[in-house]
Amino acid sequence: MNRLLGACLLATCIGQGFAQYTDVEAWLGAGIRQSFRSDWKWSLQWENRWNQDLHWHEQGLIDVAVDRKLTKHWELSAQWRFSERQEKFGGYTPQRRAALRLNGSWKAGAGDVTLRIMGTEAWRPERNGEQFKSNVWEPTTRIRLGYGQRVWESLKADVSWEWFRRLDGDMSERWQASLAKEIAKDWDVEVAYLWGNPWRETDPWRNHIVRFQTRYTLPEVAKNKSKHIPPARVFVNGKPARSMHEDCTPCALTDLVIQEVHSKGDPADYIEIVNKGDAACDLLGWRLTDDFTSDGFTFGAVSLPSGAVWLGYEDGKNSFGFGIAAEGESLFLIQPDGLASKETTLLPALENQAQGLDSSRNWRFMNPSPGVSNEAN
Repeated sequence: MNRLLGACLLATCIGQGFAQYTDVEAWLGAGIRQSFRSDWKWSLQWENRWNQDLHWHEQGLIDVAVDRKLTKHWELSAQWRFSERQEKFGGYTPQRRAALRLNGSWKAGAGDVTLRIMGTEAWRPERNGEQFKSNVWEPTTRIRLGYGQRVWESLKADVSWEWFRRLDGDMSERWQASLAKEIAKDWDVEVAYLWGNPWRETDPWRNHIVRFQTRYTLPEVAKNKSKHIPPARVFVNGKPARSMHEDCTPCALTDLVIQEVHSKGDPADYIEIVNKGDAACDLLGWRLTDDFTSDGFTFGAVSLPSGAVWLGYEDGKNSFGFGIAAEGESLFLIQPDGLASKETTLLPALENQAQGLDSSRNWRFMNPSPGVSNEAN
């Protein structure tokens, strides 16, 4: 009896001093997002979370966010969260959270390095003029460093590490690995594994989380809908081709050249791409972007005959949606597998002037000639 009692006491002491609780959670979410005026976008995300080995519905939440592109590499985001958490003895209490996020992204090798600096504040709102029992302010600082890379044409892998610090000095970390699959042009799904680990605790509560979410991207809101913006077209000898969809071999990197760009064009910015190859080729899967960290515009099946010109206007149908900086920037043509690209460096814009390659292959300012091969000028 004494031995049994002693063993129980020893187990209790060890449990109090060195116990570790590991929880398995599941997060299920869906969201929509949309870009407008090129540098702005908004998003709405719904999510439900279960913990305690998936037996307890912890909370449901809705996130509303507005993002503003500051520079080529930085974006500022403001987020508002509405959530309801289940209490220990049943019932749900509302909670609110405001967050400000600074997101950075840079090209690194075949992928992208990302950095997010985030500050949040959560609280419980009043109900019937009375505060809930817990209305303590809980500001939190979060820093996340990640790396993402396309591992297949429509599959992207990401890994990240995030550090949390709360006002009371508590700190923790969260590791994440995810795979995102593009189901359609405007629809993707993501499966992720997250591992949470508190720091400097003798009795840590660690989390293993499986998250599934899907997102749908709404069509971009054009900057000026009062103007009719022509759809993308293929021009042969200066005249529109009858069809943009004919069977041919994929375009090679040596075939395609950005030959003319106008950042102050009428009715919108435009870009021309010419096929310098000896035969027609297909643009399917090629990407056109002004930011290596962004997918930009992905071409569908477009047949481009030898010497023909693809002409696309910003926000036109089957064309790119990003603006061309008047102060000058770089444009990238990226082949479908993402392993090779061609960069074109733009000059600061001049009024009423396009810029591009002349017949001697020199990049200079010129009179706009959309849809016409510059060698024919």
